[in-house]
Amino acid sequence: MSLLDLSTATSPDHWRYLAEGGDTIVYSYIGPPDERFLDKVLRVRKDRPEKTEDEDITVSFHTEIIPRLVPHDYLVDIETISLRRSWLETLYALSVHSRPAWRTDSIDFSRTSALLVPNLVSSPISIEIKPKWSFIKDGTAHTCRFCMHASCRGWSTTYCPLDLFSNSPVRVKKALYALYDFWADTATQNNLRLFAGGNVVSSGNLLSTFQQLGILQSSIPEEELRDLVVETLHASLVQTKASSLLKILNRLQRTLGGIGIEGLASLWNDGVCSPRLTTGILSLLSIKASTHHKSNRPQSQNGGQKKLQYHILSYLLSATFKDCSIMIMLPGLLNQNIPASSFPSRIVLVDLGPKPVRRLQKWLDQDRDIMQGYAELVGKKETEKKECVDDWCISK
Repeated sequence: MSLLDLSTATSPDHWRYLAEGGDTIVYSYIGPPDERFLDKVLRVRKDRPEKTEDEDITVSFHTEIIPRLVPHDYLVDIETISLRRSWLETLYALSVHSRPAWRTDSIDFSRTSALLVPNLVSSPISIEIKPKWSFIKDGTAHTCRFCMHASCRGWSTTYCPLDLFSNSPVRVKKALYALYDFWADTATQNNLRLFAGGNVVSSGNLLSTFQQLGILQSSIPEEELRDLVVETLHASLVQTKASSLLKILNRLQRTLGGIGIEGLASLWNDGVCSPRLTTGILSLLSIKASTHHKSNRPQSQNGGQKKLQYHILSYLLSATFKDCSIMIMLPGLLNQNIPASSFPSRIVLVDLGPKPVRRLQKWLDQDRDIMQGYAELVGKKETEKKECVDDWCISK
């Protein structure tokens, strides 16, 4: 079946800049009524020194692999569309001034396809949380990776992913307050993003936006607004459906991670495979093969190469879930007019694309830099060693 050609079906000015992440820019449809684009957004790849996977691979990964690991209720449907370079160039030119000043990368104009996905920010309020690693790595002295990384980067935040994934409602609320404060104080962070009326909102215009949209009828103090947003999020995350998603995400991150990046490095060092050759392994790991990662776990007698392929595949799947986001759609703010049972309207996982094999060496170097940097900061007493608490027991 031929792909829909967005370049002939729509004009670039039918799409408005909405948001962006490290790999994509997202545009929402604002053109004439068209059922094909109703409540849809366009995800366009950015130009990267290392090219990411083609969109058809992303779609196959999303439709054939991810549903075997995550219940469909927590997923969204995606569609590949075609487009032309001249159309992309015009789209980017129209939107470049809407981007944050610190974003200096560009669209990959060589791409001939992009993704059409549901508009998850069309609810009165939508909140995106990128929780990051939900468990403590072995040998890290009870400090989680995010907290070590935050210390090394000099981030001013008390957020710890292990609080968000905790069984304790008190710790979950603590994490939400930390995420809100990190968002309010740091323009360049992306662990929490808030959308209202279909547009991204900053902390500076949150109150006025809520008032303009009728979400709030009157002005309230900033601290009270902070409490109201966090209480709304908390009510949404502690209910059964949302807490089940957090548990699924936690389990996938830690179990698929397997021997970890250092374990993979030890296999390389044992001569099973050179890190420089891992880019070629992608051709050996077909999309369909990865659907059997549980039942086809290799035994030691199957040979080192097959063992390495299995662990690489498993680790790449884990990396997808470590870097994904949770989208929480809300009918409004928690108050007397909307019952708590209505929160959230929907909760799903997004940014579930496949991770390229070529990033393994980068991740290994980054992991070692974080571990060494954090140890040096603690040793020099430039930061206090943090004790993160991992209280989720994963059944074997």
